[in-house]
Amino acid sequence: MTVVPGTKDQNAVPSILSQLETVIRAEAEALFALSGKLSPSAEILTELILATTGKVVFSGIGKSGLIAKKIVATFSSLGIASFFLHPTEAVHGDLGAVQPGDLFIALSKSGTGWEFEYILPVLRSQHIPTSLICCNRGNVAALVDVVIQLPFDQEACLLGLAPTISSTLMLAFGDALAVVVSSKRQFTRQAFARNHPAGALGKKLLLTVRSFMLTGDHLPLLKPETLFQEVLVHITAKKCGMGIVVDEKSRLLGIVTDGDLRRACDEGPVVFEKTALEIATKTPKIISADTLAYVALEMMEDFHITTLVVAEDNKVVGLVHIHDLVKAGITT
Repeated sequence: MTVVPGTKDQNAVPSILSQLETVIRAEAEALFALSGKLSPSAEILTELILATTGKVVFSGIGKSGLIAKKIVATFSSLGIASFFLHPTEAVHGDLGAVQPGDLFIALSKSGTGWEFEYILPVLRSQHIPTSLICCNRGNVAALVDVVIQLPFDQEACLLGLAPTISSTLMLAFGDALAVVVSSKRQFTRQAFARNHPAGALGKKLLLTVRSFMLTGDHLPLLKPETLFQEVLVHITAKKCGMGIVVDEKSRLLGIVTDGDLRRACDEGPVVFEKTALEIATKTPKIISADTLAYVALEMMEDFHITTLVVAEDNKVVGLVHIHDLVKAGITT
């Protein structure tokens, strides 16, 4: 078939890129519609979560179960106590995990599920509040206290069967619940960090200098009367790039850096008669052991130095090196 230049072939197969964009556009349009069509029951469910003294229990099967697990992860991340309960396991004993004070939320695209028909009456008899998040109002809706029916037309797949738009709607609504509840509870960055101690934010807001400082025999301590040549040997042996001059009570008198050593050498052979205290910088930058590690890193970057003496009441208790902070993933 000949196609006239400048015209479109009506039988041409859409490109892969355009097909991908079509699916994404369909899901985006569904989310946009959701943002303007939430029912008052959504606010009621939010208030229920806020009033829950126990845990928020999410449950679902198949793709709804996967979405429920992700919502649980988001809730937990934002400080809302929650867990996932598989409906099938629940009807075989695990329902005992749900206790008075908890809130049970079922996820089901169709609003059906024989397991929920067993579970929900039991929970109602125990006065445990329940809710259903669905796309179609099935028979389970009559068994719960609050129903959230999300505005749903059809799936994005060509067969109109695979959960795509429906699961996206549930996930987005779950995210919205988590964010709003955590905001109402005034969840802070510090609280978030406590739930993510190994993450970048957790390291930044939780870890202190104490976690990284060198102590004891690892410290490059120098007596004030130590002569220049011995200072060189000691600093080289400790591999910290500097020495810390202290008195007999570990009180800080100064530090000897590479720069101090070079400046001392400018005086010629007399340098070998100099003591550690004579060549030391008398007012070095210091930090406390309980200072957040990222603050120490900021100080070192601001003053273009690589180490900080850790002192308490002017007594040396440690030394922190910029390399150890960077290696641990501390950032400013």
